[in-house]
Amino acid sequence: MKILFINTGDNRGGAARLVMDLKDGLDKHGGFETSLFVKEKYSNNPSVFLIKKGNKFLKKIQNIFGIDIASIWHNKWHYFLSNDLEFFNNKNLLDSRELEEADIVHCHNLHNSYFNLKNLEKISKEKPIIWSLHDMWALTPHEAWQITDDPSKTIFEMEVKPNLLWDNRKHLLETKKKVYKNTRLNIVSTSSWFENQVKKSILKGQALHLIYNGIDEEIFKKRDKAESRRELGLPLDKKIITFMASGGKHNKQKGWKYAEAVMNHFRDREDVVFLCIGGKNDSSEKKGGNVIYIPYIDDEARFALYYNASDVFFNPSEAEAFCLVLVQALSSEIPAVTFPTGIAKEAVEHKKNGYIAKYQDARDLINGVEYVLSRSVSELEEMGRSARKVVLEKFTKRKMVENYINLYKSLLKK
Repeated sequence: MKILFINTGDNRGGAARLVMDLKDGLDKHGGFETSLFVKEKYSNNPSVFLIKKGNKFLKKIQNIFGIDIASIWHNKWHYFLSNDLEFFNNKNLLDSRELEEADIVHCHNLHNSYFNLKNLEKISKEKPIIWSLHDMWALTPHEAWQITDDPSKTIFEMEVKPNLLWDNRKHLLETKKKVYKNTRLNIVSTSSWFENQVKKSILKGQALHLIYNGIDEEIFKKRDKAESRRELGLPLDKKIITFMASGGKHNKQKGWKYAEAVMNHFRDREDVVFLCIGGKNDSSEKKGGNVIYIPYIDDEARFALYYNASDVFFNPSEAEAFCLVLVQALSSEIPAVTFPTGIAKEAVEHKKNGYIAKYQDARDLINGVEYVLSRSVSELEEMGRSARKVVLEKFTKRKMVENYINLYKSLLKK
């Protein structure tokens, strides 16, 4: 069976890693041949191909001057038009042998102005299309996240780039509706929380499937806490609370204001240290008070060390399609305190392997951290075992690959 994947990139970012994990899993399973088309290629994998923009004149200028004028012009053009929908037709993808021979086209992130959504109409006439959603851009005019508790009130919102020069949202939403009306899609949600968002959206008429993302349980597993702390140069005699967010406090989605509220509450506790991982990727680790700021980490094995050095994993995300870091922490037998977003309710059993705080309630997050910190050693060990058990039952890479294989086979039977 031949599967063609489409995503923004092939190595960097959570969605890219998941795509590559799935691609590698299928290749190792046997009976599958995979290819991946991307906007940005970082690996030297020969089965990963760039989706190129179809302007020959700008390409010649790039060849002469060595400057990617096409990308610069492309981004500016979208900004001035207030349009984040690609207008080139992705000719090299549509004409490729990989698409011609593919049995199924499996899309992931299609925003960031590189894929023309109207091509979904063309492809779906000949191939089954799966679209695994990692944020809400497919459901909204221009937003990566747009959470409402009733039609008149937005309780969380975050735009994608490029930003809009002027408000063109009505046109963008109508364009998406027209494409979806003429396209047969199989939408994959990665959590029940996110599945409910899809059911209320402009994609509600499409086939909807729930498939959890998976992690490598052999990388993310329990190790000796004191040894992990010594290797990382962290204090041995304090309670460590860990918060992770790519982009650090500049990532609105990850709930920095709630993280800050919790840190302020504990700032006079000499027995408590906070690790904030994922800020600006420079060579130094910045320290201040009882908070240690650690740059973005691209090494899963080192990531796992930080989990094992922790007593509590803290996840105040206001919006998540899944939340890999939450599952990685649980797999490492670290109790988690989290808002009920993404996979939280399917992974965290309240007061059994963690604590689910009321949504956007800083006080309840503090209650959750205090609850976990007040547990005895034996209680914490039992919470950790319970956390690991849930991950092994639901959230491994092997299960993710198996579930997608079952979906592929069912679509081909139809």
